[in-house]
Amino acid sequence: MTNPLRDARPLPAQLADRLRDRIADGDWEPGHRLPSEQELALEYGVSRPTVRSAVARLVDSGILRVRHGAGTFVTSHHGGIQAGLQELRSTSRIIAEQGYNCEVVYRSRELRPASAEEAERFAGLPGLPVIAIERCFLADDEVVAFEHDLINAAVLPDGVAAEDISGSVFEFMEPLGLLPVQALAHVRAVYDAAIGWGPRRPEQPLYVCLDQVHYLADGRAVSWSQAFFVEDKFEFTLVRTR
Repeated sequence: MTNPLRDARPLPAQLADRLRDRIADGDWEPGHRLPSEQELALEYGVSRPTVRSAVARLVDSGILRVRHGAGTFVTSHHGGIQAGLQELRSTSRIIAEQGYNCEVVYRSRELRPASAEEAERFAGLPGLPVIAIERCFLADDEVVAFEHDLINAAVLPDGVAAEDISGSVFEFMEPLGLLPVQALAHVRAVYDAAIGWGPRRPEQPLYVCLDQVHYLADGRAVSWSQAFFVEDKFEFTLVRTR
């Protein structure tokens, strides 16, 4: 029997990660049908609604596809890193979960006053303190995304410095009780040679930009990020139903 789920997150999120890991490890190849809800519920010691919710998360991200009357199947991968636009998850975690060696390289981190445009994103006055970050994400030593982040320093505990942030911003914020629960996102294509930096930047500066403001449960904006994903390195999925 598979090891039970034990961390503090909701069971559907834990189970979705376990299933995602098994797909990444090759337990279920593209086109393979997953065990039934009842079989997975017994294997992991959870209820069928928990299984249904976990599977729905992976369907939303494009990893699984439900064929009514036939079952749930692993989708065919077309190359690149797959991510669902509905998911509010760390980019570094998405990369690592799909079997890549992920490295986050920070170009700069500084505490400074927000500009008028930046402060507006946080519903604050100009001069609001923010931590400005520039970083890039590598998958198996290849750049797949560049990112500009602003963190609302006014919501951070006293004593937190810009230099304390490394790796995943989500993982930095979670133990502080500042993990966002919602984001308002805009997606657009960008062609701009000024976006990337370093020797690994792509020859063709074509990106998919995910521009999003992250919100805490109390409605406060905690961060604003502009992530520029290298074209053909990320495959975003949005599942539409009626």
